[in-house]
Amino acid sequence: MESLDKSALINAKRIVIKVGSNLIINPKNGTTNKTLLKNIVKEIKLLLDSNREVMLVSSGAVSLGKKVLNINKSILQLDKKQAAASIGQIILINAWKEAFDKKNIISSQILLSHNDAENRKNALNARDTLEELIRLKAIPIINENDTVATLELRYGDNDQLAARVAQISSANLLVLLTDVSGLHTKNPSKNPSATLIKRIEKITPKIEKIAEDSNSTLSVGGMITKLKAAKIAMSSGCHVIIANGKVKNPISSLFKDDLSTWFISKSNPKSARKRWISSQVEVKGNMFIDLGAVNALKTGSSLLPAGVKKISGRFEKGDAVNVYDNKNKLICVGLSSYPSIDAKTIVGRKTNEIKNLIGYQGKEVMIHRNDLVIKN
Repeated sequence: MESLDKSALINAKRIVIKVGSNLIINPKNGTTNKTLLKNIVKEIKLLLDSNREVMLVSSGAVSLGKKVLNINKSILQLDKKQAAASIGQIILINAWKEAFDKKNIISSQILLSHNDAENRKNALNARDTLEELIRLKAIPIINENDTVATLELRYGDNDQLAARVAQISSANLLVLLTDVSGLHTKNPSKNPSATLIKRIEKITPKIEKIAEDSNSTLSVGGMITKLKAAKIAMSSGCHVIIANGKVKNPISSLFKDDLSTWFISKSNPKSARKRWISSQVEVKGNMFIDLGAVNALKTGSSLLPAGVKKISGRFEKGDAVNVYDNKNKLICVGLSSYPSIDAKTIVGRKTNEIKNLIGYQGKEVMIHRNDLVIKN
């Protein structure tokens, strides 16, 4: 096979790294593998030093909680699993914090549920928080909110959660670190003749068929959930890599060798998001803007409250709205930064007046340039 094009990694500005339970947990004693955490943090520091933005999705809370509770069962009732997650999450986040503190990196904790990623308003709020943490040079450490998750709504071993984080944050690259080098033609733990599939541009039924579940006693997911995650991320313009997290430098080594599986998306996060916005059929309201705002939008600017003349309809933050000029010509469709009740209050006003008008300091823009698609 020809050498892989590493531009997806080299050019990636925003990266989501997911670390699986089978890496987090020390198999000898069931506690956190501090050596591995230290190694991952060292790799993240190198990425930060190269002006990349990093978000971390970490599994392991349930397994750590089970260790404290002396529970040896692999399958737990929902309430016991939620209790174990609640106990284990403290251990998990403290272990990561300790590792990041040693590198003088600020870390934070974010717990997301299925609903947070699927609900547009919640997803926008999560995105805003992630954006601010990145701006503050802090590393978001993200895990599923197991204490409120149900069996029907759970993500598989955080793989799909990591893909949703990549989707929400418009990441360029998702790295899934696990205990194998990637997707093989057969399960490598059962078939020594299995060969690594190094590059995938489309997830076909044939690819799905060979994605057997792993035999890990710690991981809830396996290769099937990683393929599901790859589908989500690729549809959002995000490349995906499945790589072995047990090697000494799991991220740095991706620049040097081909011992991983690369899923190459044919689009990019910006164009994928624009397509998604453009396809939103349920438009909840309308905004009418002046000529100055029209010209600003067409040159790539955001829509400011000062350029809006009138608003109609009832909508919530994150809902799609149509934007018209003073001749009722459709200019763009976009996602509103404000609910209609607040948007109507700040129509035509300057951004420094927003807080006094509605009682809180929201975004400076009515619609951000990344959340709108120019029409006609």
